[in-house]
Amino acid sequence: MPSFQHQNVHFHYEEMGTGEPIIALHGLAQHSAYWMKTGVAQQLAKSYRVIALDVRGHGFTTIEGEPKNYNIETCVEDVNALAEHLGLHQFHLMGHSTGGMIAARYAMQYAIDENHADHNRLLSLILCNTSSSTQFSNLPDVANQAAVTFMASSFENFSWPLIIQGLKINSGPLFAGLSAANNSDELYEKTLKLMEDGNGKSIGAFVRSFYHDKNPHIEGLKKIICPTLVITAELDRIFTKTSRYFLDNIQQVSHVHHPSCGHMTAVECPDWLTQNILNFLITQRP
Repeated sequence: MPSFQHQNVHFHYEEMGTGEPIIALHGLAQHSAYWMKTGVAQQLAKSYRVIALDVRGHGFTTIEGEPKNYNIETCVEDVNALAEHLGLHQFHLMGHSTGGMIAARYAMQYAIDENHADHNRLLSLILCNTSSSTQFSNLPDVANQAAVTFMASSFENFSWPLIIQGLKINSGPLFAGLSAANNSDELYEKTLKLMEDGNGKSIGAFVRSFYHDKNPHIEGLKKIICPTLVITAELDRIFTKTSRYFLDNIQQVSHVHHPSCGHMTAVECPDWLTQNILNFLITQRP
């Protein structure tokens, strides 16, 4: 398994294909398998080099001692650490859910000046089912803290099969698409396989630290100059709403929307997702 050491973090990543690089970031409680084992990376790798990182606290990435730094600012710099390890000066950046939050914030810092190499690192930005804030609900702060604590405790105290069983009973907004699908049990089983390599206690600690910024960073979005694709889905009601900030403020923005899928687009509609990503990437070639 490819890996590299950066400070006190031993990062795991997976890659396949050749061509222009795409760094891919997964969502909460998943890891590189979200892209690598759903068929999305395999299709993209026919024309691109796909590099999927296990975000700190997730998958096979491990942290030795303190600090853990489960915050978005450090996660942004982790992307640079990966790029520097691989010798990449420019790349496409793709993120789903929490990974999309990191990708959006990365672009606010490193895709803002066409005349300055250090501030123009992105060939393009692909934001899947995500938000420009990390407190993605509209709950009051006290209610958001309670929700974060409950979610973190679930990861810390229950096994992955029990978590999936609970989601089948009450899918919440993020798994509504899986519950509505005709092959719901099959999709939940696939989702379990994307989660089961993770350490629940690490993910719980990540949750407690990460999801507290309700600022959509509109001024930062306005500075992003790279071509951007925003992907939403009808049953992903939280992130379809928050994605309006991208559509209303990023300069070069495209949008595709699935009429019946939910939040887990790489699981629920991988062919549709891949085709729309490829359609967008093709338009970015000289």
